[in-house]
Amino acid sequence: MKRVLAVTAFTFRELIRSRLLFVWLISVIVLCGLDFLLSILSFGSTLQIFMDLGLAGMEISGLLVLLLGLAVTYTTEMDQKAIFLHLAKPLTRGEYLLGRILGFFLVNCLVVLGMGLVIVGLVVFLGGGTVPVLFYECVVFILLEMFVLTTLGLTYQMIATSMVGVVLYTFFTVFLGQCIGEVQWLLNQQLSHWVKVLLRVVYYILPNLEAFNLKDRLYDPNLVLGWAQWQDILLYAFSYSFVVFLIGWINLEKREFR
Repeated sequence: MKRVLAVTAFTFRELIRSRLLFVWLISVIVLCGLDFLLSILSFGSTLQIFMDLGLAGMEISGLLVLLLGLAVTYTTEMDQKAIFLHLAKPLTRGEYLLGRILGFFLVNCLVVLGMGLVIVGLVVFLGGGTVPVLFYECVVFILLEMFVLTTLGLTYQMIATSMVGVVLYTFFTVFLGQCIGEVQWLLNQQLSHWVKVLLRVVYYILPNLEAFNLKDRLYDPNLVLGWAQWQDILLYAFSYSFVVFLIGWINLEKREFR
């Protein structure tokens, strides 16, 4: 476990030194400014719209930092062969991959929670409003989503042969994962058998990112999250991530670095 934590700390410092936080600060300023402008121009409660858009901005900023982090670290680890420095030590490839995932996730937590604090501060101290309890649960759901996407991104990094491939694979997986609702709708339609089989395969392979989407129901008075719902989402997030981690581990064990 100490070796995993050492890789985690190294990855965290590597991402911080790559100035990804400057990207985050710029995205916070731009997204919060857009949120404020759209909330003023839209009909309805300004604060409610601002918080809805703010949650979407947290998700976007986390994804942006993840994609840029994958691009930066692929260049250093794979292209410049820095991965040799880690694998030459008494460190298994599974420990290396797990440490990289945890390091990336810590940076994503810093980004998402930091933007969440900015939104809460603007709403409470400048807007004079109140933050619903479901907002904090939405933040936890976004963090779980980021954990799944981080595991996917690092697994793609172990499989892909170029930096562009890693970024594109991760981006399109996120895009398709947001369309799981449409896949479910198609499965309920009258379609040929082979099409439904193909759709089921797609449904189970892609991450169901709609399961982490609470921001659309932030002000729904009928939505109450009980322990059963938390069990379902936690089980799905960690079981899916574990399977993806195993795939990345197996590919990393088989990969030869020259």
